[in-house]
Amino acid sequence: MTLFEPLIRALVNVLAKRACGALIFTETKTGMGAKRLCIFLMLFSIVLMRGQSSELDSLRSVVVSMPEDSLKCETYLRIAYLLYAGDAAEDYASRGLELARKLNSPVLIGKSFHRLAWCLKLEAMDRKTAYLDSAASYFTRIDDLYGLGNVADTRGVILLEYGAIEESMRAFQNAYDFFSRIPDEERKAGILNNWAVAEYTGGNPGEALKKYRQALKYRLSEDPIAHIDIARLYQGMGECHRLNGDLGAAISNYFEGYKHRKQAQNIGVVESMISVASMMYEAAGKGLDTTALFDSIQAHGFAHSTDLILTAEQAPGLAERMGLQNYIQDVRRQKHLLYQDYKAAYDILERQTRMQEASKLSESSLEAFADMKVRFETDQLRIQLLEEEVTNQKSQQRVNLLLFSLIGLLLVSLSGFLYFKNRIKSEKLKLHEVHREQQIISMRSMLEGQENERTRIARDLHDGLGNLLSSLKVNIGSLQINFDDQNSKRIYGTASQMIDEACTEVRKIAHEMMPQSLKKLGLRRALEDMVLKMDAIHGFQADFQVHGTERIFDDTTNVMLYRIVQEAMNNIVKYAQATEVLVQITYSEDWFDLTIEDDGIGFDLHAAEKEKGMGLKSMAFRTEFIGGTLDLNSRPGVGTLVTINIPLTDTDQARLNQ
Repeated sequence: MTLFEPLIRALVNVLAKRACGALIFTETKTGMGAKRLCIFLMLFSIVLMRGQSSELDSLRSVVVSMPEDSLKCETYLRIAYLLYAGDAAEDYASRGLELARKLNSPVLIGKSFHRLAWCLKLEAMDRKTAYLDSAASYFTRIDDLYGLGNVADTRGVILLEYGAIEESMRAFQNAYDFFSRIPDEERKAGILNNWAVAEYTGGNPGEALKKYRQALKYRLSEDPIAHIDIARLYQGMGECHRLNGDLGAAISNYFEGYKHRKQAQNIGVVESMISVASMMYEAAGKGLDTTALFDSIQAHGFAHSTDLILTAEQAPGLAERMGLQNYIQDVRRQKHLLYQDYKAAYDILERQTRMQEASKLSESSLEAFADMKVRFETDQLRIQLLEEEVTNQKSQQRVNLLLFSLIGLLLVSLSGFLYFKNRIKSEKLKLHEVHREQQIISMRSMLEGQENERTRIARDLHDGLGNLLSSLKVNIGSLQINFDDQNSKRIYGTASQMIDEACTEVRKIAHEMMPQSLKKLGLRRALEDMVLKMDAIHGFQADFQVHGTERIFDDTTNVMLYRIVQEAMNNIVKYAQATEVLVQITYSEDWFDLTIEDDGIGFDLHAAEKEKGMGLKSMAFRTEFIGGTLDLNSRPGVGTLVTINIPLTDTDQARLNQ
């Protein structure tokens, strides 16, 4: 939305209301509506241009030195708006269109076509329609709902001025729908005002009243209140009630509009007062009872209908409003005819005729008529330019179609490439998973083989070598019977001691390879037993702690956890040089946690990752094998912490509790 759009909307409302409201509503009864409408529009445009001449001169001087950018394009369109009509206005709008095309801005191109449609006079209906179609095409391309709504509104006003009532109402419906999607309540109210005029003109005052009331509801909620817009709505509602014969409601609406116009110090108070006076004379001419109307006039501070006319004639600024002066003279003539003073009525009509002739010979009017010849000569050139524009649009559409086709082909190719790449990646992942499964199977087989071999060796040591040593001790003991000298006792004692040490070592090795306490007493007691023995045998203080309620795991999990702790403790004995070791297990609802911590010399984790020995690999794989995660933290000089976490989901708990 540009800075100038509110002024454009105001202009549309003023023209539609003045042209199709106050004049058409009253003059169709006298047969002079069309003639006075043309004069009013011409004089209104003259007054509008005079009031804005200062801004126009300023913009004309500034636009010359402006850079070729969007602001300059908007300035061209603003100048065309201030000029309103004529060759100069069309020239500035064309400059705006040319610059908009250079900037390749669809929104500015659409605005330029819209402005060109406004610059043309009513006689050039074909070109106005073509420009509006071009504007709608560009706004549609960029989905500019605001621009499309303005085009539809303009189309409705033009069709209404040409008397195409049904087409104009369809255009206003489209405009209203566009602004409902934005949404823009202020513009919707303006559309409803124009739409109501079309309904009234088409002989549907009931529908017009509905739309006036809907627009009025919004206008009354605005802050600050737009008194002039509200007054126009009351004026239109008054005309609708007047056509329906509800004169009381009509005069009430006229005076409501009068209040708002008076508060805004707007010249429109003349229209409100004269409408009341005209209705009074019309009702009296039909022989209707005007007592209630007269009471209403007095309630608003006027003595009688003539007082309304006299007050209107004293309104500031009336001298510049030829249309309103004509309206006052029409009502005076209406009064004289009511009282059968035909000579006075004729004198007023004669003065009106002279005023109209004088206005036709005014400087501005003569310039407007002179423009007609130039406009006729340039029509063919404009049409040619429009045809070129249509051709360019078609060429652009073909280029766009080709571009979209290439983009589509590129997207299809890219999709195929990405699909192929993802397929390869997926196959690699599958191959990696297969390779990993093979590693897991191999490692599982290796671990199971190790455990089986450990069990066999432990059993052979205990049952074979252990029994053999026990038998050897018994046999050597029998030798004591045959040798009573000191030498035999010494030999026997030494041999017996060595055999006892061998038996102890065999039992120790067998226990480490397959501790009986793991199967008999469970993981907790087996780990506690291991830590106590480490504390007793080695030069560090080992401690074992348990937190939470103990869970019973399956044999495989018990063995894997036991081997992990065993491997960690062996590493502490070999490398850590620790003075304190702490082994903790924690049972919770969702997790099983195992930590082995020492205060030894520690090591470099990065170096260990690169040269990971079989011990660390075995610990990592065993942890992964039972569905857990292993976390290793260490630094030179600060000790080592090994943490193992096993999640206890429903499936895991069922597995661990087997």
